[in-house]
Amino acid sequence: MKRWSIAIVAWFLLQTALYARAADREGSTPEDLAAKNPPHPNEVYVAALPFWASEESHRDLAQTCVMLNALRHGFKLAPSGSRSLAVAARRTETAVKRDGKVEPLARLEPKDVARIGGKLGAQWAIYGEVGDLHSESQGGALARKKTGTIDLRFFLVDVKSGEVLYWTHIQDSGQGSNRLFPAKASAVERKLLTQTLNAIFDDISEALPEHYISAEVTDEMVREAAESFKR
Repeated sequence: MKRWSIAIVAWFLLQTALYARAADREGSTPEDLAAKNPPHPNEVYVAALPFWASEESHRDLAQTCVMLNALRHGFKLAPSGSRSLAVAARRTETAVKRDGKVEPLARLEPKDVARIGGKLGAQWAIYGEVGDLHSESQGGALARKKTGTIDLRFFLVDVKSGEVLYWTHIQDSGQGSNRLFPAKASAVERKLLTQTLNAIFDDISEALPEHYISAEVTDEMVREAAESFKR
């Protein structure tokens, strides 16, 4: 009986390890950004532009997570005077629609981001693409696994010069669950997206002057904030 129990535990540990691989990542390093002598976060207004995504819910989640992470690292959200994340998101969306030079549903380019960010009064602007974000279940009733997959591109642009200060492309899978009743697909996707953007902002933070960082953004915080945008 004891050997049987050990075998079961070992099997579950193996399954967890298979779905906890490191992310494939390319792009800038904190050293690249540090070499540009970035200002203190408290001195910077950041515009969080809508991410390109095939699903609107993923676009909203990405923009929400960017906003929350910007606040977590001491940045100010553009446009100034926005009373809440929802107001900032709506004013940003309006600026994109009124720009007149961006085709509907088109992917943004650095020049577009710099132009729109300037209209919002930002010094930095963030945009990106959610190329893929989904979850899937595998296995039988006693060993069901639900894992997520993400393909994310992230860009940080200096509004004045139009220069891309930092970029990264991350492909990852995992962050799922091994249990009898796996988490909902939307929860797995939200958690994976949140953890990915947390990691990106922590990476950027290494290049910034010393500053206070608040508690890590959670997928529940992202869900609540994103839902408030729709009210």
